[in-house]
Amino acid sequence: MKFQRLRGTQDVLPDKSFLWQKVIIGAFEIFKKYGIKLIITPTIEDKNLFIRSIGEGTDIVIKEMYEFKDKKGRDIVLRPEGTASVVRAYIENSLPEKIDLCYIGPMFRYEKPQKGRNREFYQIGVESFGSGSVYKDAELIKLAYDILKAIGVTSFVLKINILNCSECRGTYIDKLHKYFKENSNKLCENCNSKIERNAAIRVLDCKEEKCKEVIDNAPMIKDFLCKKCSDNFSLIKELLNNLKVRFEEDFHLVRGLDYYTGVVFEFVTDKLGPQQNTLLAGGRYDNLVYELGGKNIPATGFAMGIDRVVDVLSTGLQQEAGIDIFIVADEKRMKKGIQLLSFLRENGYCAVMDFEGKSFKSQMREADGKKAGFVLILGEDEEKNNFVSLKNMKTGEQKKVLNENLLEELKSILIER
Repeated sequence: MKFQRLRGTQDVLPDKSFLWQKVIIGAFEIFKKYGIKLIITPTIEDKNLFIRSIGEGTDIVIKEMYEFKDKKGRDIVLRPEGTASVVRAYIENSLPEKIDLCYIGPMFRYEKPQKGRNREFYQIGVESFGSGSVYKDAELIKLAYDILKAIGVTSFVLKINILNCSECRGTYIDKLHKYFKENSNKLCENCNSKIERNAAIRVLDCKEEKCKEVIDNAPMIKDFLCKKCSDNFSLIKELLNNLKVRFEEDFHLVRGLDYYTGVVFEFVTDKLGPQQNTLLAGGRYDNLVYELGGKNIPATGFAMGIDRVVDVLSTGLQQEAGIDIFIVADEKRMKKGIQLLSFLRENGYCAVMDFEGKSFKSQMREADGKKAGFVLILGEDEEKNNFVSLKNMKTGEQKKVLNENLLEELKSILIER
């Protein structure tokens, strides 16, 4: 009996996994520069954690969570996003009030699978606790910008908005609800459901063409900001300009989660289509730590979808770098070959060899298939005269190198490669 992967999941095969490595390593190199520490949280959590954090009226909680009862009857879910888990761990483990944390791992949502949207998807994220400053928001946006640049994503647009604080939000929500209620006949079924659940602000997230005109003409947050929110938004724009981070204002950007309270942002691309065009997104959530049982500590963060970023990188001409050296040895020289293999690796080279005793021609084909920069040949003549033959696979040039001079000869290889 053959088994197949479940719908909405994927096998990351070697022809793409090198891009995953590039994204992950690139992100963590930037995290190190910013002094951000790694946290690892469980894949399964108490269902109520996400009802409380994401919001009972959100699509994620209503219809997208993978949930089950464990053997003791507890309501368990596969985490649909990373922020709530990190906040829970931050509170539960009494971490320092001011700390910047990063995470990586799979998330799960029962959605209709399509390009750029799987039921299991991977995220890298950052959560920063203890600062309520707009300067911290600017730093975090610059961090996100630096990551995308470092991993080779060049085609993106940063969109920013600010969500009303508790003082000015009520008036805006009332106005928005009234507007959408009056235009409900022009909206899709899902949007009408949100209006009935008093989640009118979620309608702004809708990507349905039918709803576009109504949403485009909806009341804008900017017209309902109190002085503090207005000043904060002016400051974030000034700071981003000073940091040379280009952006667009998008007053319909609200994010799909209920916990955001201030500056929100998205990095979007035109490479994946309009429905799944967000690569990285986040914002401020100053009330969430308190809502989940902690102190009244401000926080901000973002998450990046690894799957989508890899899809964007895959549209380019990027190819995995080949190995440095492939050792070709006949069966009698296999023992010396494996010693040499270990020696090369200890000195920083990516080296492989074949252990099946294949013909010289077959091994050369394998070296070519692995995109080897150089082939190191061990044969009877080489062993007898204490040298190796070194072939440059790009130029075809082949030379004899005495064993004692091999390391010196190889020093230029990584530079050439």
